[in-house]
Amino acid sequence: MKKLHLFTDLGGIILGAGIYGLAVTGINVPSKLADGGVTGIALLLNNLFGFAPSITSLVFNLPLLLISLFIFGKHAFLRTIVGTFALVFFLHLWESLHIQFAVGNLLINSLMTGLLSGIGCGLVFRFGGSTGGTDILYQAIEKYFHVKIGKSLFLVTFIILVVSLLYLDLRHFLYTLLSCSVLAYTLNKVKYVQLPDFFQSAKDSMGTLEETATPFEELPEYQEPI
Repeated sequence: MKKLHLFTDLGGIILGAGIYGLAVTGINVPSKLADGGVTGIALLLNNLFGFAPSITSLVFNLPLLLISLFIFGKHAFLRTIVGTFALVFFLHLWESLHIQFAVGNLLINSLMTGLLSGIGCGLVFRFGGSTGGTDILYQAIEKYFHVKIGKSLFLVTFIILVVSLLYLDLRHFLYTLLSCSVLAYTLNKVKYVQLPDFFQSAKDSMGTLEETATPFEELPEYQEPI
């Protein structure tokens, strides 16, 4: 049962990373929309120096993954490393396939990438994972300096977006803020949405069955009637 739960979590994390990576390479990059966190740094370096976002994300994520292992333990580390490398994989995959579906309207692009990114990240967090990067940094700051994740996330994202003005004009900057707002709203909806009563009851029943099941070797021996 625990293995089934783990595989379900990892599957949800991988699916979410794929959707998020698709939004980044399919809309953000061709539309020149920025982003926060390590992805935002990768997009910044891509626009300034032409570095591939997949490689940049990997370079920044490796030391942060080690921090995650030592601070949060192996269980959280497993889900984080799956989410991180799944995102790197999908970024590279979508790049190599040249999948781009941005349109000529920045408003539509910002809404689409915010929605897709929110769904993808929401799935990753809902199943107990993260895409690495600054997510690990926010958690470490909260643990050691008691600064809420929302505050540190806003500060880091704002700094990255301001630096992104090196390649962004004010119009792209404002549309990026719009996409980040849609992302945050959608992420919360996906992460915290309540399952229908049927699925929740089934989940609770499986947990109860697992707790009350009698091991095979503890069953009473069969005795033939006299």
